Amino acid sequence: MKKLLILMLAVVMVCGAAFAQDFVPAAKTGAKSLNFTFAGLGAFGIGPTGVSNFPGKFTPGFGASYFLSNDAAVRIGFQIAMPSGTVPANPPTGKPGTDGSMSAFSAGIGVDYLMYLYGMTPRVKPFAGLGVAFATNSTDEKNGTGNADGTGFIQGEIKNNTNGVNINGTTYFAGTGLSLQAIVGAEFFIYSELSLSAEYDLNLLSLQSSSDQVASQGAVSVTTKSPSFTKILGFGTAGATLHIYF
Repeated sequence: MKKLLILMLAVVMVCGAAFAQDFVPAAKTGAKSLNFTFAGLGAFGIGPTGVSNFPGKFTPGFGASYFLSNDAAVRIGFQIAMPSGTVPANPPTGKPGTDGSMSAFSAGIGVDYLMYLYGMTPRVKPFAGLGVAFATNSTDEKNGTGNADGTGFIQGEIKNNTNGVNINGTTYFAGTGLSLQAIVGAEFFIYSELSLSAEYDLNLLSLQSSSDQVASQGAVSVTTKSPSFTKILGFGTAGATLHIYF
């Protein structure tokens, strides 16, 4: 029995080695892939709280890669989000009231240059690289026209609230930002044309421009400018991506 187990183990090891030797990943010169990110967005520096949290990660995203050679690839990603919510007027029973609204818009693009290294097996390809990302965010908030004591007021509006707009538990800030990131990770090939990758991005430089908050109440309008900032080095974020090669 012991000899049989040893023989079976040897056969498995030999077959595994042969399978690994025959396996050729699709990642090579001229290859292209579609990238679907589950948590984090490898190429982006766009955060759920807007660019004031730049370059935090965001909701699932979409991108594509093109291999310049067997060991180098360019990756590009896009992202757009338009969350919205309601501001309850909360008038007392029998009193009129109109609910307000709140919304945010977040869009961005990220471009990476990645260098692939030789892994321990053909199925694993570690990589490192640099990425640059641009993001723009805006918010809009309108209050209701009734409140709990029964008094009414003219519906006001705040565009690009410097304190942020909370929509479904997430606070969005307005502004425009640019970031530079260092990237390190590894890609595991399930099949030749299908792989999963995980990576860690370190923020090297973040630039955020100021934004104009405009608060209006009837004919009265007040504009407030938020500060701009530059940040050198910062905490990185992790992401996982599914790659489909063609």
